[in-house]
Amino acid sequence: MSFQFEARFFRSLLDQWGSSPKRLLVIGCGPGEEMSTLARETGAEAFGVDLDVGSRSKGARVHLVRSDARNLPFRGGTFDAVYCYHVLEHVPGPAGAVAEARRVLREQGVGYFGTPNKSRLVGYLGGRGTRMEKFVWNLHDYRRRLLGRWSNEQGAHAGFTSAELGGLLQGQFQAVENVGLPYYLGKYPRLAALWSAAFRSGIAAVLCPSVYFRVR
Repeated sequence: MSFQFEARFFRSLLDQWGSSPKRLLVIGCGPGEEMSTLARETGAEAFGVDLDVGSRSKGARVHLVRSDARNLPFRGGTFDAVYCYHVLEHVPGPAGAVAEARRVLREQGVGYFGTPNKSRLVGYLGGRGTRMEKFVWNLHDYRRRLLGRWSNEQGAHAGFTSAELGGLLQGQFQAVENVGLPYYLGKYPRLAALWSAAFRSGIAAVLCPSVYFRVR
């Protein structure tokens, strides 16, 4: 499943900044499928929040909490790391969710944020779904663009451009780093030359289906 790569990549980002989190917050955990993998990869006690989860623990080191990302039920500085993967595009007022992530992250804590790339030519490449489903999803996206409804606020899975997401994060965090290139090199190693050229030339701005940042 794709979340196994995501967890390993997140672990590599933590390692590069010398972070060994004891407590991890996963914002927008959904049904919690990723939680055990993230807890195992990071070695952390993992807390997942979403609007639709149950209140029961999913394991000795995994906990699910029903909560709005803009009003987290934790004290400031509770977590050593925050993981927020393809969530902000679903949150009305995403700046509030980013501010809450910063509040509950301790000083020198590390965060990872990813969203769909609003400027993408094609989306859903690495996601779950059949080829036909992905084809239909992309058709729906282009229909929204043509109708002038290509925004998160209007219910589209639009996401943010790299500049938009980076700007949103820079409003809260001291260090903001685009980790798109290492992400795509790791996920698609056979296309390493293509991705390297795309980021050098700037074509990545439309070629990447999603954008990813590490923050501290």
